[in-house]
Amino acid sequence: MWNILIADDNQEDSDRLIQGLGSCATCQVVRNGNDALEQYRLSIEQGKFLDFILLDVQMPGKTGFEILKSIRKMEDAYVTEKQNRSKIIMVTTFKDALMEHYNMGWDEFISKPIDPAILKTRLTELETSPSL
Repeated sequence: MWNILIADDNQEDSDRLIQGLGSCATCQVVRNGNDALEQYRLSIEQGKFLDFILLDVQMPGKTGFEILKSIRKMEDAYVTEKQNRSKIIMVTTFKDALMEHYNMGWDEFISKPIDPAILKTRLTELETSPSL
């Protein structure tokens, strides 16, 4: 079972993901960037590493790209085992924005609205791919 953090300010979108991933994941949901970073920090401190983080590009507080940078810095400082590095999937309706920031350290992107079946397939593929 995957441990997933969903950072999305749209409750309808996150509810759809939780419902679609319910059989294969334990999901935590946060609604803004600051809460996403806090939840990630707590997971590291508790040794409960997140398998995946779904980051909405546009959220209150911090953008998904800002959160991504902060998470990767925390990993550099605190995550010694490469297999404990979280795979980050950027979630957006704006593909052009993602392509502009392609080398920022995310592992995958998926466009909204997200089809949970497609997401499961992508997560399965990412699970077996090497970390950056």
